[in-house]
Amino acid sequence: LHVHAIVTTPGGDGYLLGTHEGIYAATPDGQFGDRVGDENFDAMGLTASGEDLIASGHPGRDTSEGLGAGNLGIIRSDDGGITWDPVAFTGEKDFHALTAAPDGTLYGQATDSGELLSSTDSGVTWHPTGATLFTFGLAVDATGGILAVTPDGLQLSTDGGASFATLTDAPKLYVIAASPDHQRLVGVDTDGMIWTSTAGSAWQSTGAVHGAAQAITIADNEDILVVDDSGLSQLRSDR
Repeated sequence: LHVHAIVTTPGGDGYLLGTHEGIYAATPDGQFGDRVGDENFDAMGLTASGEDLIASGHPGRDTSEGLGAGNLGIIRSDDGGITWDPVAFTGEKDFHALTAAPDGTLYGQATDSGELLSSTDSGVTWHPTGATLFTFGLAVDATGGILAVTPDGLQLSTDGGASFATLTDAPKLYVIAASPDHQRLVGVDTDGMIWTSTAGSAWQSTGAVHGAAQAITIADNEDILVVDDSGLSQLRSDR
């Protein structure tokens, strides 16, 4: 399976993987599980906001027609990924970058524009934040700062996405994720090194991936789950 994103299961009892063939479960110790529900869409974007899952991407061969043809736009699940409803841009947009802030604000970027968009109503309506940039991934820290992984390095917005500035002392990441409590950040740099940052502290190297990383996440307890060329792996914290 090719994995685009990893999120902690609402309730915190495992993980969900956004893959090319739908949403798959993974156990707390990092073992692949079964597909969740019957939808086999290509989940290019996936994030968790409270008890909801927000996703985007492309329909698969057997995806329900109501979720959109060509592009899914924004779809939402309130039952852990078993069923999905279309909520915005149905058939129009494909968001590769999606993330949720601690206050529930969603941020995303669709492939048809460099505009960063935000939503404060669980993905129903979206508005430009003011910034235009090309990002591979987004995460929001506990202070509401938006971090964007870009070709020019890691960039930070402290004004709700109106503007971004490059973090010159940060590693050059190409994937990034925040823990469910947003106190911890994790990413992988262009040399394959895994980096973490806690509560605004400096980035620290905590290991390396095997080959290229497809997706990564970090739990509140600092355990890291990563999908790379060796498959799905869990890196346990030293707690």
